[in-house]
Amino acid sequence: MGAVLEMNVPRSLVTLAAVLALAGCNAATMKALASRVIGPAGAPVVKPAAGAPQIWLTLFSRGVKFPMTQISQRDGVTIYAAKDGVQVFLRNGMLIGTRGLGRDLMSADAPTPAGLRAGAAHQRSYYDMDGTDTTIRHVFTCTVERDSAANNAVAEACTSDIGTIRNQYWFDSAGSVVKSKQWVSQGVGYAAVERKDG
Repeated sequence: MGAVLEMNVPRSLVTLAAVLALAGCNAATMKALASRVIGPAGAPVVKPAAGAPQIWLTLFSRGVKFPMTQISQRDGVTIYAAKDGVQVFLRNGMLIGTRGLGRDLMSADAPTPAGLRAGAAHQRSYYDMDGTDTTIRHVFTCTVERDSAANNAVAEACTSDIGTIRNQYWFDSAGSVVKSKQWVSQGVGYAAVERKDG
């Protein structure tokens, strides 16, 4: 079954309209600028199809856990969205981006699950937002350790100029990531991602 479309006027359009009105713009100018910034009025927002796969997302620094539903899968990247519009981008279970969390992870170069399970040392880059909406690149040098308590788990210890982070991954018998605790950004901290059953 295909995705259900909902017509929606984003809050950013209302904010933009208010700013432009205060700046003395006429209605035609306001409409043209708004269309360029956020697309045409009434642009469809994709809603998840019934029965779409779901995950749980936990943000430890904020003390929240909520469900997210798959809304897209393309070129090996799966996008999940929460009801409030927060989105996470996963490639083979590896977190490579977020939107709607404030200081988002704009993108990341992540290892493959097979590389992690093999214990290969590697470098990875995180591109996150600072407090001035500037994208900053952090390059980490990482080592991988097997979890002595669980045969199906590994820990990835990474160091960079901003310090050390420790990601954890749990795999199913096929080698797919089923649960993880991964670094998002300096502003967000760690997130846990877990497949939601049923």
